[in-house]
Amino acid sequence: MFRWILPALVSGCAALVSYLPLGWAAQFVIPEEAEIAAPDLTFRGSIWNGTISGLPIFGTANIKTSLLSRRASVLSGQGRNYLSAEISSGSAQDVDLRVDFKTLPVTDGRLQNLQGELIGEMSELNIDGQGCTSANGTLRTDVLQRNGGDIKWTGPELSGPITCEDGAVIAALSGRDAQQSITADIRLNPDGVYRADISVQTRREEADVVLPLFGFTRSGRNFVLTEQGRWR
Repeated sequence: MFRWILPALVSGCAALVSYLPLGWAAQFVIPEEAEIAAPDLTFRGSIWNGTISGLPIFGTANIKTSLLSRRASVLSGQGRNYLSAEISSGSAQDVDLRVDFKTLPVTDGRLQNLQGELIGEMSELNIDGQGCTSANGTLRTDVLQRNGGDIKWTGPELSGPITCEDGAVIAALSGRDAQQSITADIRLNPDGVYRADISVQTRREEADVVLPLFGFTRSGRNFVLTEQGRWR
């Protein structure tokens, strides 16, 4: 009798696990901060093959979980925005990120509706209850190259490494062309506050007219700008 009961129990448990609702499991793994930032999340399907809708910027994400690898594959896209990653407990691997700059939830009117793209690639990102603990990746953007038509000023592509510091995600971007050199240090804190420190060294005459319109002030040979706000 037991030789029949045991396989039946195993099969029954496997069937039960395979149909566990994603929404039920999400309440145990999604932090409260994420629920506040995205209050309209909707879960469908099981923990093995499901979807999450209502994501800011990315819309809907498809989730597929592998029991053997203990990882979940995430694939999401909306318009020109795209995100793929392999997620496990407290970390993400093989992150590929594409974001249309004009879809970012910025409140500064000078930065809204700018053309350009943010491209992030990370081999690994680790987080804990205090925020980001380590990261290995790069970020680049062509936003300075794409918006010179009306303002008659363009800059080089910016790129640089993504790291972590005191729980914050840090992107140290830089770029140069024949006439100018630009650095942009961007800090995303786990409490939702961001800070961007930008420095422009340029020989372009039009910079004296254009850059102050975007809040830059001259400091010696450089134009500098510090922006702070909330990224979520």
